[in-house]
Amino acid sequence: MAAGESTQRILAIADEPATLELLASAIHAGGAQPLCVRSGLPGLAPGPIPYRFVVFAWDASPEPLADLLGRMAPGAQLVAMVPKADLALYTRALAAPVCSHMMTLDDAGLACLAITVAKFVTGDLFGIEKYLPAGTEVGLIRLRDYQGRQRALDEILDRAEKAGLRGKVRGQIGQVCEELLMNALYDAPIDASGRLLFGDVDVKERLGRLSPRPVSIRHAATEQGFAISVRDRFGRLDKATILRYLDKCLHSGNQIDRKIYGAGLGLYLVANAATQYIVNVAPGMATEVVCTFDRKGARTGLKVLSVFIYPGAPPA
Repeated sequence: MAAGESTQRILAIADEPATLELLASAIHAGGAQPLCVRSGLPGLAPGPIPYRFVVFAWDASPEPLADLLGRMAPGAQLVAMVPKADLALYTRALAAPVCSHMMTLDDAGLACLAITVAKFVTGDLFGIEKYLPAGTEVGLIRLRDYQGRQRALDEILDRAEKAGLRGKVRGQIGQVCEELLMNALYDAPIDASGRLLFGDVDVKERLGRLSPRPVSIRHAATEQGFAISVRDRFGRLDKATILRYLDKCLHSGNQIDRKIYGAGLGLYLVANAATQYIVNVAPGMATEVVCTFDRKGARTGLKVLSVFIYPGAPPA
């Protein structure tokens, strides 16, 4: 069934009618039917909320979110939308099992809301193309070792430079690519018993080893900026791991040390460099991380932090 043919209904909650109109438009664009309710839930009967998907836009104060979470059914999905980027708020809200998607209530967040709704409706989670204008040329590089990682970085940064991105933005892209590729090559792989293949291997020794399964990185330049995605073939990453590392780095009282935080620091650095950070996981099969970057290089913070878990077949 195409997204536009879906009869999936999604509950939209906000304070202002104008905000509800924006949410409704994005939900329609994603292929679902919105049911709009003013905050306070006057349009719903008491008790659990009988909707699988809910979009909530509010002022980021803790009480309204807590009230809503207390009424959502286990297994439901909440998209929470706030006025401005706030990584600490994201980690607190995402700690709720039903909340896996945080976005800013602006043009970027609303565009991502439409994509998120389409992923809910279709179950098709993987693919950087969802976050790009139609027809955008996407480059693909496959690699299995550190040398391939360096060639990939060179190719991607060359493309970013030719696309006219500033040096600061190219630096952010390079940092994120480096972190995600190292995680995919050396932190994701496990053996048949679930043991980390490189867990006891010194970092320097890892650089001479081949990852047992290929890693792929896709990249694209757009009028708005740049996008990359990195995919491994293990599907080990989960929301709890992401939140644990982010929270640990956010609340560290000391200068963050890579030796102590390891791959967790990489996730934190990605969250501070990218504009959008989307994780798609087919457990045991594949993890894909999609990141976007603003062409202007303005640091407005992370506008989207979103985690999708899919137990179905591995992506092509």
